[in-house]
Amino acid sequence: MFHNAKRRAQLKGVQFDLTSADVVIPEICPVLGIKLTPGVRNFVDSSPSLDRLKPHRGYVPGNVRVISWRANRIKNDSTLEELEQIVRYLKNVA
Repeated sequence: MFHNAKRRAQLKGVQFDLTSADVVIPEICPVLGIKLTPGVRNFVDSSPSLDRLKPHRGYVPGNVRVISWRANRIKNDSTLEELEQIVRYLKNVA
């Protein structure tokens, strides 16, 4: 996870200034409430994933947290407004 984030930072041209001590992996995903478990060879929905709170700031202390890969994929390029629209839609079709 740490090395992948460093590689992504280089590709995206954002700052990377983390040490392994800056990255705390919780037992449970703070977004979806699922147990975090690393995949063996591939990422799975419950794999720990490094999330940048403010993407433009890069991978710096205080701007990252570990969430599930699934949660990170959901929020990857969605805006808050888009996510709210999806929730409204799902509530109306239920």
